[in-house]
Amino acid sequence: MDAQRATRVSLEAEPMKTVVNLDERHWLPRHCRGDREAFTELMNAYQAPVYGYLVRCGVPPASRDDVFQEIFVKIHLAAASYQASRPLRPWLFTIAANSVRNHFRDENRHRVADEGEACDTPSGDHGPRALAEIRETVAWLERALPALPLAQREVLLLGSVAGLRLQDVATVLDIPLNTVKTLTRRARLSLARALAEYTSGTAGGAS
Repeated sequence: MDAQRATRVSLEAEPMKTVVNLDERHWLPRHCRGDREAFTELMNAYQAPVYGYLVRCGVPPASRDDVFQEIFVKIHLAAASYQASRPLRPWLFTIAANSVRNHFRDENRHRVADEGEACDTPSGDHGPRALAEIRETVAWLERALPALPLAQREVLLLGSVAGLRLQDVATVLDIPLNTVKTLTRRARLSLARALAEYTSGTAGGAS
């Protein structure tokens, strides 16, 4: 399988579940009006995509639950600023992405301080061998993603896995659309090169 195509298939093979509830834009306004069920509905719909984003961004298991809880606390605190005329998903993932960035920034700061003292969907037509190959590639991808620079990892996950449009990714990360396209292309090429090495039996990882 061509390395770049395999990378694209792998990224899309197990996408985060897309929320399709047409009432989702009303959850936060209802929450602000005191509806106790609204925030529960939001969490039930988004807890898996958000947690999956943390995993794929490389947030360590020891910190994952804290960052996850922090994200939903921030969503609660910022609920009044949400405008129901806008899609919920990009707004919510803006908070998630910023929380992940803050986590890594704090983690790096603490590390420096410590050193100073001492992150095509396969069709039903594939045969068993092809499906096994895809599953193996997906497993490899889960291991390779954390080796990408965080900026590349963010755009790839938000676009290919979280299902946001490139323009929405640019809005979420507060960067130009062309930068999103460039980072996405670099991330895919890095993974494709690493996958080519992996499939040819050469030791190596994404860089």
